[in-house]
Amino acid sequence: MDPSWIELNLSVPAELAETCSSAIYEETGLGSCLEDSEAGSSGLCLLKTYLPYEAGFRERLIGLKKTIRNLMTFFPEARTPQWDLRLILGENWQENWKRHFKPLRVCSNIIICPTWETVEPTGRERVIRLDPGQAFGTGGHFSTRLCLKALEAASLHPGILDQVLDVGTGTGILALVAAVVGARAVLAIDNDPLAVESARDHVRLNKLEGVVRVEQASPEAIIGPFSLILANLTFQDLQRLAPVLKKLMAPQGSLVASGFLASQARPLIACLVREKIPFRYLYLEDEWACAVFGPEF
Repeated sequence: MDPSWIELNLSVPAELAETCSSAIYEETGLGSCLEDSEAGSSGLCLLKTYLPYEAGFRERLIGLKKTIRNLMTFFPEARTPQWDLRLILGENWQENWKRHFKPLRVCSNIIICPTWETVEPTGRERVIRLDPGQAFGTGGHFSTRLCLKALEAASLHPGILDQVLDVGTGTGILALVAAVVGARAVLAIDNDPLAVESARDHVRLNKLEGVVRVEQASPEAIIGPFSLILANLTFQDLQRLAPVLKKLMAPQGSLVASGFLASQARPLIACLVREKIPFRYLYLEDEWACAVFGPEF
């Protein structure tokens, strides 16, 4: 029998669901799915994630609970999160996971569709097939949606999509969308070998090998320049990589940076401006932000 899994159900205030979802990923390296059926009556949302029931499980669970507890100290008025655990037999856990992912429209004409679902595009619609696993990025998180919004705006301007770099590609969703909206060449990089494997699978699945190349690499090891850099990372990583991103940008290149909270926008923008990367726009959704740097588009 395949290894068993533990389904973790975390009830959190609806306004903090995305923040807690990001914390789950940063602590475990695994995604979570959102059920908002509770929100109407109690103001709570239910986050689900699955951890393998194996040696070290207890330590991982303790670490995750500590991360969420520390996060909640920034929101003293919020209700205390509630945990519920359930054992899932190995042969059933993937079906439990899959039923939470449905086709999702992420841009005007682009739909992200899990491989186990069916959707028929109409008119100018394009469908990107995705098989979410351990890599992060299904298009549902605010930071990803904001990046895609900026990417869609960039696609309307010639030249911006000539050479695209996707830093921390995860499942490859940003790289795939960039290719679909007209990029000539996309380099997608990630330090995580599981993410690289996932992104390469998705490139093949969507028949985009001629446009998207996926490499296991850090930004420091990449040689530019790039006309557009997509960096959906953490606030700390964006700050640390600011001089590297500047070096990789073409003279008239653009940078789309996301993965940070709206409250962190001012110090992050200041950090990148100090590297002489001109700030242009700020997109906001819920508590999340996405900043666009470079020529106006």
